[in-house]
Amino acid sequence: MTGRAASVPAKDPAPARRPGGFARWWRRSGFSALLRFGSIAIFIAAWEIASRAGLLDPLFASSPSLIIEKLGDMIADGSIWPHVAASATIAALGFGLSVLVGVPLGLAMGRSKTVRDVLEPFTTALNASPQVAFLPLLIIWLGIGLSSKVALVFLGSFIIMVVNTEAGVAQVDRRLVETARSFMANERQILMKIVLPAAMPYIIAGMRLGIGRALVMVVVAEIYAATKGLGYLIFQAGGLYDTAQVFVGVVILAGAGVALNAFLRWLEKRLAPWQHVQSE
Repeated sequence: MTGRAASVPAKDPAPARRPGGFARWWRRSGFSALLRFGSIAIFIAAWEIASRAGLLDPLFASSPSLIIEKLGDMIADGSIWPHVAASATIAALGFGLSVLVGVPLGLAMGRSKTVRDVLEPFTTALNASPQVAFLPLLIIWLGIGLSSKVALVFLGSFIIMVVNTEAGVAQVDRRLVETARSFMANERQILMKIVLPAAMPYIIAGMRLGIGRALVMVVVAEIYAATKGLGYLIFQAGGLYDTAQVFVGVVILAGAGVALNAFLRWLEKRLAPWQHVQSE
């Protein structure tokens, strides 16, 4: 066959360039962060404008500028720190105990039907009851000091840890457990290598819910049985119609909750990264 030599095959098209680091960050997180902070900024600006325009009575709603000014004054004179320290101590002890006790108990209930049958009536009853109602009894039993407040925080967040951990254990793939047993893995190895990692997202979700409950219980305990703390500060300021100081306490508690939730989200990404796989 005569003619020109066979043509050279066309080159494959060049692969598409991957977006740079900033573009990937913006696609994954930047726009979401902009929406979050933007919505907060718009809300604060609207609140301030409404207050300055006289649409909101400062006696009942205060304003962001007054709240910031009040917070600055309390930081400058040091009056805020004893309240923050008292509330942080109660929350840390109560919530820490709830994690130390609730997670092992939830694991035991999830892994053993006998343990679950024995304890489930009590955990269900505690979950259905308002834990705040136990405060008078706790004060009678433990006194008006630190112990009764820590116990109330513990009760409020402990049951959440138990329920979430048990739910996490229940959803573990049984095929993985049976495969591990076929390779002669003992119960401890199954628990540490399969059950606990699989249940970790549920455990951390329980911790995130438990933090919110713990902060609520701190405020309740300090309103009725304390002479310092953010709950006591809010209650006293409300009695004096000092709404700026009320909002100072609320803002500190809300900020602590947001910061702790953000930390737990970060921790979950480190301990259970398969829950946060994102395409790039």
